[in-house]
Amino acid sequence: MNIKLVVKYLIITFAITYTCWWSVAALVAYTDFTYGDILPTIIYIIGNFGPAIAALFCIGGKNYLLCLKKFLFSYKKHGIWFFLLFVALVTLTLGLSSMEWNPQMTALNFFITLLGSTFVYGGEEELGWRGILQPVLSKKITFPLAALACGIIWALWHLPLWFIEGHPNQSMPFWMQATLGIFLCFWLGTVYERSESVPLCMLFHGFVNVLLSSFVLKFNFALIFGIGLTTGLTIALWLLDLKAKKKDAQNIYSNGKG
Repeated sequence: MNIKLVVKYLIITFAITYTCWWSVAALVAYTDFTYGDILPTIIYIIGNFGPAIAALFCIGGKNYLLCLKKFLFSYKKHGIWFFLLFVALVTLTLGLSSMEWNPQMTALNFFITLLGSTFVYGGEEELGWRGILQPVLSKKITFPLAALACGIIWALWHLPLWFIEGHPNQSMPFWMQATLGIFLCFWLGTVYERSESVPLCMLFHGFVNVLLSSFVLKFNFALIFGIGLTTGLTIALWLLDLKAKKKDAQNIYSNGKG
């Protein structure tokens, strides 16, 4: 595992985000500013881009622009089908468990919110989480452990939001958000493993965020079953990959002996 790369990425990410978000928390707590005012909003958005900015500093290679192009536009054949599969599973999970649509989320609002959530309020994080952190971790530890590690780090990265008075995340307990985030990292990790596409992960992250605003979230059996089924699929796909790699290794060994 490239420990130096992981450490570098995490230091830059947390330095940018924590500086910005704790500053917003202080502004709202000790001045006349409120969350949503122009200055706190600007500082908050800069903090959102901590993982993305860190990723740009962690892309290696002699030709930086060529490496950046590969980083942004790589794509694995058939990856789109796994992306669509997980979009469908998450939509069904939230839709069937809620059965209640937010009346303020019109088709136009959905599209506008999706753009914002993909490029400014969530999806942009994937340049770092899936583009840098998870692939590096997955080279040394198993996929489930890498996804779990990313989920825990991702939850800690969000921690300052519960100290910003008026932030929407405060409507949900931190532990609940952290738990959902860990499951999301399993799904996003599989989308990346199957597509090797950062943009698809950005879109999926943004789409999930918008769905959480579109449906009235209700914790019931349907939600738990859907989350379990979707996460179970990620484990099943990982196990199938292990089996295929083991079979390939055996074939190479047999051919070598022959």
